[in-house]
Amino acid sequence: MSVHKDCADHLRAHHKALTGGKLSSGHAHELVAAFFGYGTGAALRAEAERPLDLLPGAAIMIPDLALLDARRSNLAGLPEDLIGTDEIADLLVEHLSSAGHFTGEAWLTRDLKDHIGSDFIQDNALTIEDALSGEIASTNAFFDELYPEEISVERYHDRLSASVAGHLNGESDQDRAFHGDSIAFETEITFDLVAGRTAYASPNFETTGAVDDSRYYEDE
Repeated sequence: MSVHKDCADHLRAHHKALTGGKLSSGHAHELVAAFFGYGTGAALRAEAERPLDLLPGAAIMIPDLALLDARRSNLAGLPEDLIGTDEIADLLVEHLSSAGHFTGEAWLTRDLKDHIGSDFIQDNALTIEDALSGEIASTNAFFDELYPEEISVERYHDRLSASVAGHLNGESDQDRAFHGDSIAFETEITFDLVAGRTAYASPNFETTGAVDDSRYYEDE
């Protein structure tokens, strides 16, 4: 059984158990397709380059909640008591995990830029700090505060790219000569697409930075 059909059948079974009513197979397939980032079920079935069978190789899945919202609004004849978009996404993520189709991390967010700039960056702060180890060693400070300030996100047909710029701030060691306590950094993060349009490999980071001493000098 395909991943697509398995998810659609599970959604239908859940709706029947919850309400006693019927969710048609066609509707279920369209909703599942939107969850995976496709405008129609036909587009998902036509996927040849990155079929959903490759989901076990993905580390991060970002269901398309906005598209699922739109499909729920546009599909005629959906049951009025059908669960909402967020509940559908939760249900499908849980099923994909329990069925062994996907064992990675799911990001259930409508604001990808905010998620990357807050939760994701803080979860991966050590990766960025490790890349800045040379700059850190040149200072007299202990660093532990990562502040992203500028974030951009771009989707491409084969990857998701994020650019994050900000500062890594620290506290000076008073027993050593001052050599800066703030590092300006930029990191480019690439998530290669693995399956469907929403499942990605583990991210790759490319980080650069330099000690920021601009605030210690005033214009004469």
